[in-house]
Amino acid sequence: MKFLLRLAATIDALNTAIGRWLSWLVLFCTLISALAATLRYALDWGSNALLEAQWFMFGLIFLFCAAWTLRIGGHIRIDILYSRLPSATRVWIEILGGLFFLLPVCLLIAVDSWNFFLIAFQTREASPNPGGLIWWPLKFAIPVAFILISLQGISEIIKNIAVLTGDRPLPEWQGGH
Repeated sequence: MKFLLRLAATIDALNTAIGRWLSWLVLFCTLISALAATLRYALDWGSNALLEAQWFMFGLIFLFCAAWTLRIGGHIRIDILYSRLPSATRVWIEILGGLFFLLPVCLLIAVDSWNFFLIAFQTREASPNPGGLIWWPLKFAIPVAFILISLQGISEIIKNIAVLTGDRPLPEWQGGH
């Protein structure tokens, strides 16, 4: 179990580092949005590349911060019933939900989006808009992000199994997590 907990800690550290690093894109996205609006209204000049860069950054934030959000327990849960269940029952729900819902869906999306990326890469897919950006690199981010979410799901399952085996204390859940 110690090896698995070290593996979970490594996955946690990886997704935390990626999430923290990419959360800075919120600032850059905001600055580019302000720049695009200023250029459009002050100088009557627009840029498809600036608009698409905002969309791409938002997509990267959403994709790559999802695993970090899972790690810190920030995804939405239906808390009406869940919060009233005993902690051990919640641990079982987390394990079974990860094994039978999270992992299969994430792996299916990762595999399917890999083909989506390959097609985009082979055709050198780019924006149809004048001055737009190339799109295939962003499509590569989709399978990578879902692999990271899958890894984080594995980490959460390991940590919850460790709770059941007594190698970790019962987690304290708070409302809204």
